[in-house]
Amino acid sequence: MLTRPTIALTAGLSLFLSACGSKATGQAVAVVNGEEITIGELNSELETANIPASADKKKVMPQLLQQIIDRRLMAQRASEQGIDKSPDFLNQERRLRESLLLSLASKRQADSIRIPDQRAIDAFIAANPSMFRDRSILLLDQLQFQPPVEEAQVARLRNDHSIGALAASLTALGVPFVRTEAKLDTATVPSAVMKQIEALPAGEPFIVPISGRMYASVIKGRQPANSTVEENRKIAADAIRRQTLQTSFGSQLKQLRNEAKIEYQDGYAPTKAAKVAAVPAAR
Repeated sequence: MLTRPTIALTAGLSLFLSACGSKATGQAVAVVNGEEITIGELNSELETANIPASADKKKVMPQLLQQIIDRRLMAQRASEQGIDKSPDFLNQERRLRESLLLSLASKRQADSIRIPDQRAIDAFIAANPSMFRDRSILLLDQLQFQPPVEEAQVARLRNDHSIGALAASLTALGVPFVRTEAKLDTATVPSAVMKQIEALPAGEPFIVPISGRMYASVIKGRQPANSTVEENRKIAADAIRRQTLQTSFGSQLKQLRNEAKIEYQDGYAPTKAAKVAAVPAAR
């Protein structure tokens, strides 16, 4: 007899491995203390795992299954301790759920966007020289930090016109930051945004919010980045589809805001802030 914790693997693991590519939602490949682990969950684990394309998936799948089992066991223990009833868990659960819903909705809408035709692609390439004809890799001196909450602190940072002055202000305010060298491919930056960056005085940092963090960067050099005609067309097609998706989501959000009834407590209503253009994270 199996003692607690009980883990029951379905008979013939090789049978489900042969069906990995099929849609087998609800078919259990393991049962952990009464909780099923399905082929769908295992396939999802495979999709998110950093597995080389050359790897033998039949050998990898049992290892991934064991990872799920171990995670499930630890999650069950945490639940027994009441952690899933704590305010911290419930707040993070809601945030993660909303993020997942948005991510899947974005993917679904992106899949529905048609690939642009050749005429649209060529017009986009001609209209965005910094992404194609003049494409380069920007070498950046960059600060990464969590944005201050107080408006007075934010105002102080706006008055800094060099990366050194910004670093000094962050230090004086007690805001932790990381200073690093980074690279940014201009093919990932819309031409309108690049024009704003290029218009800054020499040595003036441009600050961009990405996923809750601020990235302040100064261009200190460039490297050429040549690409073929076919590569340019693929980059252009992807960029057009991203723009279409962003425009669609922006329109939906505007409509939802107009239709929603939103009430703020005193002091929590959004303030008018300078709009910052979104630039991909430099690497």
